[in-house]
Amino acid sequence: MLSAQNLERLIFYLLILFLPTQLGKHFWPDFSIISGIRVDYLSPTLYLTDILILLLFIKFFSHRLIGLWSIIFNFKLVVFAAFLLIGIFLSKSPLSGAYGLLKFLEFLFLGFYIAGDFQKFGLKNTMLLFSIGVIFESLLAIVQYFQQSSLGSIFYFFGERTFNLLTPGIANASLNGSLVLRPYGTFSHPNVLAGYLTIAMAIVILNIKNKISKIRKIFYYLTIMIGTFALFLTLSRVAILLWLVVFGLWLIASGIKKIKLKASIFYILFPIFSLLLVGFVFANSSFRYRFTNINLSDESIVQRESLIRSSISMINDHPIFGVGLNNFLVNLPAYQKAFSPTFYLQPVHNLFLLIASETGIIGLGFSLWFIFATYQRIINQSLIHNSLFIILSSVLVLGMFDHYFLTLQQGQLLLALVFGLCWSKKYEV
Repeated sequence: MLSAQNLERLIFYLLILFLPTQLGKHFWPDFSIISGIRVDYLSPTLYLTDILILLLFIKFFSHRLIGLWSIIFNFKLVVFAAFLLIGIFLSKSPLSGAYGLLKFLEFLFLGFYIAGDFQKFGLKNTMLLFSIGVIFESLLAIVQYFQQSSLGSIFYFFGERTFNLLTPGIANASLNGSLVLRPYGTFSHPNVLAGYLTIAMAIVILNIKNKISKIRKIFYYLTIMIGTFALFLTLSRVAILLWLVVFGLWLIASGIKKIKLKASIFYILFPIFSLLLVGFVFANSSFRYRFTNINLSDESIVQRESLIRSSISMINDHPIFGVGLNNFLVNLPAYQKAFSPTFYLQPVHNLFLLIASETGIIGLGFSLWFIFATYQRIINQSLIHNSLFIILSSVLVLGMFDHYFLTLQQGQLLLALVFGLCWSKKYEV
């Protein structure tokens, strides 16, 4: 029979393993329907990962009641929560705001939990679980790309949507005049899959140390190879360029170390293979076209510009408290002038604009302060050369061009995990 401590570890490891999945039950109350359209972002959903977090909460609550109260009555959090409640009370849809607050508290707890208890689980096992997730998602995405459709069957229960190249609203790309389906994995969009692969691979590759066994090192390097190939197939420009920067920094840092050590054939072949892969991708005219032929009149760019204008208008109209937590989409029809309301009915693709729109300058100010404090902690803990600095920066760069770290379960889990790691008492293999 599992001890209480081993059971807690098992729950946490399952949370990391199932992080990329979307297994859950959706509910459709009135506030989740806008202009007769069901909006996934507003739908209260009970995910398997929510249940795992709840189990961790029960374990934490039963053993750390004093620590829990210290979190609840933290002065800064109390003030921030008060402003959120005022914004929700004044919002167009208080029920939607209440659900948003519940999710905020859930992931706030998860971040605090990881910060305080991560030393019990260890980075070594976390890296292994992320590697398994990367390989699973990458192989699924590769098959989806070459099959140009979803696989179905058991993958449906992991969150894979049913789609093909002709599915309305599906994400595709034009390569040399030909439309190709961008793979989704078990995510709601290829960009979210790309973000997960980028952050997960960064966590793995930036923490490979000499004391890790040779077998695990080989497994991690294979993970990076397969994940990089799948990442390129997502055709997510920002994530790919960001990964090239992260990977390049790792190559330079590790290359300097390996020169001083006896290098195995695998250490030599790995960077050569990786550079050849990048060279092949950009030598291929179809893939190069995706990065070199960016038209400002592209539908995706026009859409993002329209959402940004709507966001700025919301901020101007509600500068102090914003339109209310989880109320961006509720208010969007009053600001959006789109050809297709269904296509444009999504959050602004920028974390900071989304925060300012929903919580006003108070919420934005608190968020910027917290980010600054997190960087300050990393630097003060002499971790600036550690992976945390690069991983946190990667999240923020991705967040400048998308919203999923605040609006989707998988993104929220990643965000809570990264900030939790940044504030953890012990972060090393």
